[in-house]
Amino acid sequence: MRLAALLPYAAVGALIVLASSVALFSAAPGGSIGPGSAPTLAPAAGGTPRAVPELSKEARLAYWREGRLWVSGLDGSLRRGVAQIDDPDRVSQMRWSPDGEWIAFVDGGFALRVVRTDGTRRDVELPVTLQGQAWRIADIHWSTGSTRIAATFLRSADGRSDAFVTDLRPSLRTWTRVTQMNDLFVGDWLSERELLASTAGGVVAIVEVPDELATGLEPASVRPISGALGTSPILASDGRIHFLAGRVPTSRDPALPFITVSRAGIWSVAADGSDVRREWLGELNDVRLDARLPDGRYLVHRGFTSAQSVTASDVVALPANGGLVERVRLGPDGKTAYGFTRERIVRLDITRVGHPDPAQPEASVTVFLDTSGEADVWFPQRTTVARGSEPPAAEPVARYAFSLGTHVWEMRPDGSAALIRAGQALRRTFLPVPKWSPTGDHLLLLEQAGLGAPTTALVAVVIDRDGEQTRLADTYAAARSFAWAPRGDEVAVVVDKRGINGTASDAQLEVRFMDTAGKATRPPVTGREVAWTADGILVLGEVEGTPVVQLLGDTGARTFVRYGTLVGDPRVMDPGRFSSWSGLDARPDGSAASVRLNSSDGTVGYFVLLDQAGRPIEYFRGDPDVSEPAWSPARTLIGYTLGLRTANERAVVHEPGAGPLMVESGRFAGWSPDGEWFYVGRTTGLYAYPLAGGAAVRVGPIGVPAAITAAP
Repeated sequence: MRLAALLPYAAVGALIVLASSVALFSAAPGGSIGPGSAPTLAPAAGGTPRAVPELSKEARLAYWREGRLWVSGLDGSLRRGVAQIDDPDRVSQMRWSPDGEWIAFVDGGFALRVVRTDGTRRDVELPVTLQGQAWRIADIHWSTGSTRIAATFLRSADGRSDAFVTDLRPSLRTWTRVTQMNDLFVGDWLSERELLASTAGGVVAIVEVPDELATGLEPASVRPISGALGTSPILASDGRIHFLAGRVPTSRDPALPFITVSRAGIWSVAADGSDVRREWLGELNDVRLDARLPDGRYLVHRGFTSAQSVTASDVVALPANGGLVERVRLGPDGKTAYGFTRERIVRLDITRVGHPDPAQPEASVTVFLDTSGEADVWFPQRTTVARGSEPPAAEPVARYAFSLGTHVWEMRPDGSAALIRAGQALRRTFLPVPKWSPTGDHLLLLEQAGLGAPTTALVAVVIDRDGEQTRLADTYAAARSFAWAPRGDEVAVVVDKRGINGTASDAQLEVRFMDTAGKATRPPVTGREVAWTADGILVLGEVEGTPVVQLLGDTGARTFVRYGTLVGDPRVMDPGRFSSWSGLDARPDGSAASVRLNSSDGTVGYFVLLDQAGRPIEYFRGDPDVSEPAWSPARTLIGYTLGLRTANERAVVHEPGAGPLMVESGRFAGWSPDGEWFYVGRTTGLYAYPLAGGAAVRVGPIGVPAAITAAP
């Protein structure tokens, strides 16, 4: 079979091999690519590249053999050498341009080489400063118009990664850094200005690349298209963006330019994040997407292996009788696939891989061409993008901020999202929803403290309406409890007084008070949690060894409620099982508060609603757990989520003493500033429901809990 597959080459080889050998470098102005070679501008000194016959417009082949890069038609016609390299092992990521005129590859991880079919060469080196910091080019993607290349630059020492873009049209070509998120991986281009991307924290987004690229840094807009955490977005032939949504790992291998997800489904969206669909009803574990096949299945990689696989009833690796297939290029018929191993190109019928019908013969591969390195096949391709046309909701009018994948974002009036602040994303940890000041002038958030600190060590940041950001140094080692003063001029943050880690079980916690510039405004108070109301400051802690919530007012401190009082209430079944309390929160006017009772083994709990005097109004079992509670800013109502991240997830609006008033499928996501609407987050987007009843409106594509304030 191998001889048959190579027959076209034998038929034309006698006619072209001598000419190819002689003309190899006269047709390749770039010449030999040696170690540390400087960029070579095209055409090279010595004249314009010789005119060469045009390769087939139907299919083209590029491959390395014995240190030479060869191009030809897929049938072997018009074969010619266009470049050579002294060490073929330095070549990686070789890809044809969409127009079939150029072949790009990474040389040694530090340089991009782009060779035309006539031998013209263009080089773009990794900046020396980045080489010195151990960055490398880990992945490349051609733009749809074949004029730009995006790359994931990765620093293996700590896993930092970002998007860099080079434009191949100018005579002097450089890399431009277009993101500063430190955990971003590039994907397919949608157009010359739009680039799919994902982050290590699970954000699936579009990077809007500027038309003009400056040398060094040209920040681009990064726009999430889903609130579901996932990875590996791809542009499929239907014009839609397909991606995996599931459980994202809290840590990853810093040497790899991707993550995998578990318990994942495959979803698709239009480019504006609308028209969300579930594409794959099964559950996938430890995979990443590569492409969608015409029959609705997907090419994937499992875990960190290099073996190309396909989804069937399970994930099935491609046959390895011709060698381990690491990557596939699908032919125009949607069936014939060309697979690339480290030593050859193989061919197979992809529709027969993982076929459940025992009457069908098992798939096998035939050797198409022996090589000695990277290879690629080109076919004409047409890119279409489903843009979506969902108009933004006319009401409620509000300003939204939310945390997604450790980064903080703001939702625009059209429902799209923009980055406010990039987080410390080396390892993910739970972060609470940011909080707007009562006046809406400032946003208070917690983020990971960064390098040199424990993963769960947090610090507070204040951002004003103009985007000015202030890290509050005295909040280093913050816990997850913080609050605004009713006037919006002070903040209270619970901090480990040792300056080590406020989320650790042995933390010595106190409440610190400061203005928005970080200047202390009053002495700290010992306590584990805090809520600030018009009546005063509620602090959960201990007084003389007794667990209490104190109310700190203008006239001094008094006991608001005792832990023993709540646990000893006859409404609590088996009080001996309970050992702690947490989750202190209150309405801004002080008319109601809430706290959670926790059992020793964490299996049961009570959510307790209190009146203005600290008396319990209602107990209800948190089974499934009550999550993400939030008091209405205008009424004595509380919203929360039951069954978080389960098939029975639901958002509840609850009136103390009366019980649930409204229940909707999804996740409770917040209140409108006037209290007339409540929000529900789903994989399909963020929805606002009128409290008075009526149809919901879709606010945007990011269905997660948000900080919400009046629009400016």
